[in-house]
Amino acid sequence: MSYVNLRPIQHSAVNFGRFGLLRSTLAILMAGVLFVTSTAGFLYLRLSTQFANRVVDINAYVSGDQSKATPDSFEGRAVNILVVGTDSRNGASGDIGAGDEDEVPGLRNDSTMVIHVSADRSRVQVLSIPRDTLVDIPACKQRDGSTSDPVENEMFNNAMFYGADGGNTDLDIAPGIACVKSTVEKMSNMTIDAFMVVNFAGFINMIDALGGIWFNIPERIDDESARLFIDAGCWKLDGTQSLAYMRSRKAQGDGSDISRIGRQQQLISAMLRELQDKNYVTDPGSLISFLQAAISAVNVSANLGNASSDATLLINVLQNIDRSNIQFVTMPVEEPSWDPNRRIPSEPMARNVWNALKNDQALPVGTTY
Repeated sequence: MSYVNLRPIQHSAVNFGRFGLLRSTLAILMAGVLFVTSTAGFLYLRLSTQFANRVVDINAYVSGDQSKATPDSFEGRAVNILVVGTDSRNGASGDIGAGDEDEVPGLRNDSTMVIHVSADRSRVQVLSIPRDTLVDIPACKQRDGSTSDPVENEMFNNAMFYGADGGNTDLDIAPGIACVKSTVEKMSNMTIDAFMVVNFAGFINMIDALGGIWFNIPERIDDESARLFIDAGCWKLDGTQSLAYMRSRKAQGDGSDISRIGRQQQLISAMLRELQDKNYVTDPGSLISFLQAAISAVNVSANLGNASSDATLLINVLQNIDRSNIQFVTMPVEEPSWDPNRRIPSEPMARNVWNALKNDQALPVGTTY
């Protein structure tokens, strides 16, 4: 089993499972496309319809000077996909150990990544944005027709809260993710082409549909806030335990969000290994069950909600790319002098990383991952 290892150099992944949340979802969907179109077309139609029902339209919440998520083709151009894991204490997510909605109301972007797929499909760069980073959140349109005031030096994970105006229902996802999207576009100075949103309960269902995942716990964990109490060792974690490990922070390592990001990538890696170990030729029912759980776990932009139109992108990314060209980084940040519990972009490195993605170039040497 692998352990968290942070080193200040640009890193190229050689392990398929270290791609993170988006690669997991794309791999799942691509496996579904390849399987159902070759062996059972009617199942493809069923899953495609189910996926289309997960589309979130944000056009009503995008200002005139901001880009819209439209169902245009990705062919021939670089693609930037925003992936957000939400921190919600409402409904099913509040019943599985996530916490009390009265203590943490509303929707928040707990884990956020930008996935850059190069125009020639030869390179994938995955950039995680620490939730504690202080950013400028622009004015965001809300469900009642009003617009929030722009906020300076606010925690990044509050962007979804401002867009949703403190709301925490399915209807609040659209204005919430629209605000996260515009915040990322403001800090990066580049366009986000598509998005995916995953909630707590959906992640649990994905793990349980696999029958759990084997994972190595390097040391005893006692984390009251995440409701995770487990001895060191190799354990088969169910969905609830996996989510608790993914959320656990202060009881592990240095307690920072940066180290938690590394552990999240390892957990997704374990999920992919479990997925790869299954034989879906002799047990197609397991694939269908997992696909249905994965699809029900996400909300997507319209241009990711049509499996047929996006098959070319998925095939090129998942089948043709060299694994050494899949790179993982965290946005360079540093501790501000006035608050050890917050982070600010570390310049000029942060700007150099964003410019590399914007210009569809290799990441600058020295990028910390």
